Amino acid sequence: MGREKEQVPMSYLKKSTSSKIFDVCNTLFMIMFCITILFPLWDVIVRSLSRPQDISYMSLNLIPKKLTLDAYEYCLENEGLLGAVFMSVARTAVGTVIHLCVVSLAAYALTRPKMPFRNLIQTYLLIPMFMNAGIIPTYINIKNLGLTNSFWVYVLPTSFTIFNCIIVRNYFYSIDKSMEESASIDGASQFKIFRSIILPLSKPVLATVALWQLVGQWNAWFDNMMYNSQNSKLLTLQYMLRRMMERLNTSGTSGVSGVDAMGVTVDASEDTVKAAITVLVVLPIVCVYPFIQKYFVKGIMVGAVKG
Repeated sequence: MGREKEQVPMSYLKKSTSSKIFDVCNTLFMIMFCITILFPLWDVIVRSLSRPQDISYMSLNLIPKKLTLDAYEYCLENEGLLGAVFMSVARTAVGTVIHLCVVSLAAYALTRPKMPFRNLIQTYLLIPMFMNAGIIPTYINIKNLGLTNSFWVYVLPTSFTIFNCIIVRNYFYSIDKSMEESASIDGASQFKIFRSIILPLSKPVLATVALWQLVGQWNAWFDNMMYNSQNSKLLTLQYMLRRMMERLNTSGTSGVSGVDAMGVTVDASEDTVKAAITVLVVLPIVCVYPFIQKYFVKGIMVGAVKG
């Protein structure tokens, strides 16, 4: 009798008809959504692996008619590419680490109740979110600071953003204050509390901000063109690929085959090279994202709502 009472009626385990219909419609919608999102990327990959004459502009490009790596060879055989890759990786790594350090320290300071003029500082920091001076004053400031033709022009101007600071600050507000109070009673300093309690508990929001900064640093090319275009040792991958596209356009090799201005044999069109460049730029971000995505949703939700 006791076992019979413990058994759950089957009617409670069965889903209603409306619930089943919703699940089916939701599944179909998500499948269509994934196809809509993934197909443009797949089309770009197929174009990058195809010959120019095999690309169809009026129908779907599902698989390459004849597999070729000519577009990638054109991109990878250019002189200075390895140096540009190293520069992009260096600016991304250094810029992301410095940004996380500055933003997390600033956010922690803004959560301290005893910080002098805290509200005034927060209001002052919000002003650049709504207005900025523009490109010319920014260029003049960076030139006066001596950052032109240097690696640090890639890192220092983006070392702090108020938007990321607010996200991190709001997440810090969600952390249980009792742990900080216990550590403070035991004699821990503010820096030790920050390092030993706040940072370990803030992995989701820090991973989220790191991903944003990583993508921004990796894709950046405008600052290279503005401040370091004359220094070949400081060229980034994105700016070099952009210049490569410009050379391909001006050399008259927009057809099926030919030799470009650098003497590299090209069996690719502007479209196939552009597709190969897109894949080369996007691939590192796609490889990194799976390791961060488990923190992404939690970091966004808590950082945007709390506080």
